[in-house]
Amino acid sequence: MPQASFEDRILIRELYGRYALSAANQDGDAWVGCWAENGIWKTPHFETTGRALLREQWAATWTNFSNVAAFNEVGDISVSGDSGEAISTVYEIITLAAGGISKMAGLYRDRFVREGGEWRFARREYELLSQEMSAAA
Repeated sequence: MPQASFEDRILIRELYGRYALSAANQDGDAWVGCWAENGIWKTPHFETTGRALLREQWAATWTNFSNVAAFNEVGDISVSGDSGEAISTVYEIITLAAGGISKMAGLYRDRFVREGGEWRFARREYELLSQEMSAAA
């Protein structure tokens, strides 16, 4: 895929920002809005497809979390027409509902699609690189 235009790179980077902020704000509607209608979220623990199931997975995930802060670093972004892809790293600090903190570093292999004039995640495939757990104080 060819390198994305400056405008598309900025818009895709803003998607990453909205995604991270929606988690920090615990805003499930904003988070689901970052996904394509048939978006796929794949982690080592599950694979979920479609906004309705993504919303359910969001709710299930938040039963274990009190707060989340996620920091992304986006690599090269490629775009062809209304689809694109990128690889990003993410560092997450998660306050667990049961107490304690989980710090995770991971790699996302992402695909995007332009829907309704906006870039959205078509597929996010997560690979855990490292994790550190601390007990509740």
